[in-house]
Amino acid sequence: MSRPQSSTKPRTAITDAAVKLFSEHGYTGTTMRDIAEEVGVLAGSLYAHIDSKETLLVEIVEGGIQEFLAIERLLEQSTEPPEARLRIAIAEHMRVVAASPKRMLVVFHQWRFLSEPNRARAVVMRRRYAQNFSKIIEAGKASGDFDPQLDTRVAVLGILGALNWVPEWYSPEGPMGAEELGQKFAQTLISG
Repeated sequence: MSRPQSSTKPRTAITDAAVKLFSEHGYTGTTMRDIAEEVGVLAGSLYAHIDSKETLLVEIVEGGIQEFLAIERLLEQSTEPPEARLRIAIAEHMRVVAASPKRMLVVFHQWRFLSEPNRARAVVMRRRYAQNFSKIIEAGKASGDFDPQLDTRVAVLGILGALNWVPEWYSPEGPMGAEELGQKFAQTLISG
């Protein structure tokens, strides 16, 4: 049984345990008892810090999406041409994923288990993030950076689909760091 370090706050230890277990076993395959065991407390003790398993999922998913939405501010401030902004968006997405691959596994794959209205809120946040990529591609089509016949929706789904699969295979101990991998990913996705 794992034990939180004395310097770890109980809520942080609970969230970290939930990320670990949700990423390994899925939301539906994890119980509050599993989380309590991972933290090293009795199951009933969790409720002094968290009211439900879904509350943990909401915090993990919405917090993760907020990390991606922070990229939006960087893109809005950029005066780079569309292709360069797309490279920035791809590299920044990779940076966020690499900072916490297990957390992003939960963000990308477990959000579907949220109940309403939490699920609807996550969908709105996800669409807002995808819209940033759509704006860049539309600007690139208008400027000539990208083929004007390019289907924006398909392009965005393809880019985000590839990027959102990264936590399935990315390892911080791997041969490439997040920055280099982000640059190579951008080169591949943009130039093929």
